[in-house]
Amino acid sequence: MQSESLRLFVNLNRLRLWFAVVCIIMLLAGLFFAFVGLAVLPVNGQVLSPWQNAVYGATFMGWGATLFFVGRLAFRRRDSELMKALLYGLFVWFPVESLFSAYFRVWFNVGVDVAVLAVLSLPLIIAIRFLDETKA
Repeated sequence: MQSESLRLFVNLNRLRLWFAVVCIIMLLAGLFFAFVGLAVLPVNGQVLSPWQNAVYGATFMGWGATLFFVGRLAFRRRDSELMKALLYGLFVWFPVESLFSAYFRVWFNVGVDVAVLAVLSLPLIIAIRFLDETKA
């Protein structure tokens, strides 16, 4: 009975749209802050740097957890489309992070970015090729 009432309430297309709109807002906010910085926010200058560190750390944790759980699911399901989505996300992240690191001459981070891209994209690319070849 309860699942029937839930079925009447839930519209998956609306939920997908809702999720997509929030994600696009997050992407645009990330783009804005990448170019403008967080200093435009009403934050005391004394706490801005430690707060930015905390925000960056939390974002990195969330990104790592998302890659872990979604990647694990993609490999378990042998889902090359989901793997491609993860790969696209990596290719959105990499140029922005590495180019800003290079612009600010933080060369060690460019190296870290290249290493992270390599160790995360390589298993995805190999698995995608394998799975797409076995489908044909």
